[in-house]
Amino acid sequence: MMKKVLVIAGIVAGLLCSCQPQSKSQQQETEGAKIELWNMSDSISSLKRLQKWEAYVEKHPKDEMGWRNLYGAKTRHMIWHKPKDFDYERKEFMKQVEKAIPNTYTYYLLAMETAIEYSKIKKYAEEAMKRMPEHPLKEDYDIWCCYLCDKDQKRLKDMLTRYFESGLMSPDILYYHYNEMQGMEEGGIYYAQTEQEIVPKKMIQLVFGMHRDKILVNENDDWAHIWKLCGVPFPDENWAETVQMDTDNPSIYFATRALMMVDWIAEHSQRPVYISSFDSWINSKRYASKVPKEMLKNLYNEGLLLRYSSEPYDNIAATCRNVEERYQLDYLYLPFSPLRDNEHYWSDATDCAYRTIVLLQGILPHYQKYNPQRCHWLSGLLLRTIDRWRKVYNRESLSSLESEIRPYFEATKSTAP
Repeated sequence: MMKKVLVIAGIVAGLLCSCQPQSKSQQQETEGAKIELWNMSDSISSLKRLQKWEAYVEKHPKDEMGWRNLYGAKTRHMIWHKPKDFDYERKEFMKQVEKAIPNTYTYYLLAMETAIEYSKIKKYAEEAMKRMPEHPLKEDYDIWCCYLCDKDQKRLKDMLTRYFESGLMSPDILYYHYNEMQGMEEGGIYYAQTEQEIVPKKMIQLVFGMHRDKILVNENDDWAHIWKLCGVPFPDENWAETVQMDTDNPSIYFATRALMMVDWIAEHSQRPVYISSFDSWINSKRYASKVPKEMLKNLYNEGLLLRYSSEPYDNIAATCRNVEERYQLDYLYLPFSPLRDNEHYWSDATDCAYRTIVLLQGILPHYQKYNPQRCHWLSGLLLRTIDRWRKVYNRESLSSLESEIRPYFEATKSTAP
């Protein structure tokens, strides 16, 4: 909804050297099952997958990865086929895990995943990290960095450094999150839905020492922590009660509450506040249509991010500035790392590429009218990104996006240098 240099170059060599595939022995230290990843369109039913891993752990009761896969299969099966007592099923499962692999890394990891009380989550997390393998999976780095995000920053920095040096953090992810922060004004506040949006930015801040002036806020954090981090006063205790929970559409409640928080932070911090342009509650017409219009009207698209502003301004100029002067987009010409990108449904790296295509195509009409040469360059880059996405998944996809972008490329061919 579009309304009216490279500091990172110093780490490119490190990215290209460090972000290399680990050997199989590094990724999986023990013999036996490998971590199983699958996409939502996988032809294997949740029941068949569950039965597969139940049979596996019965035959290999000491295989920790087998139990992790069974946990994943069981969780997904319960999501699709809701049991009468979800918590009871998980407790019974954890009794089996504890009996088979007590006091192991995997036991404490799964115990943390299934715990509800914060005291138990913390207890199991700390025990798991004590037993963390020398070469953990990428999923494990993501879990522990998310866990440490609002805790001891030294421990977080150590974990992020280890994560980067493992080669499991895709360069694409770092470039995308770098560009998000690159488009922010000095001292800006980034408001995220999840820890996953924070971790790559924390790596850029703590490991590379860049964009340290940006304040990163996760809406899942304790509210008192958020207010303190942003340097704003605590709202009245009844502040949040002005939004009523809709049990049929909880996402509408969370969307409205999030915008209330952003509005409070922006008003009292006197800092620019940004939200990911790809947050689900912003992009879903179903949810956005129910959010108060006076809140949504204060969101201005600046490219990869939305800026919250109570005062109208020329956000098209801001978007052009970001594309032309701030964003570093040449990495989109390079092929994806072969490390993991074909193993996830919407792996992190290809998801970032998809976001870039969707978010930046909105400026093409402006460029076609006022800067045709820039239009040709950007549309060509986005089409190239679609091609590299297709090579990962080995299929023709994103055809609707291509059909929207290609006319701009063709119409401005004469301006190509």
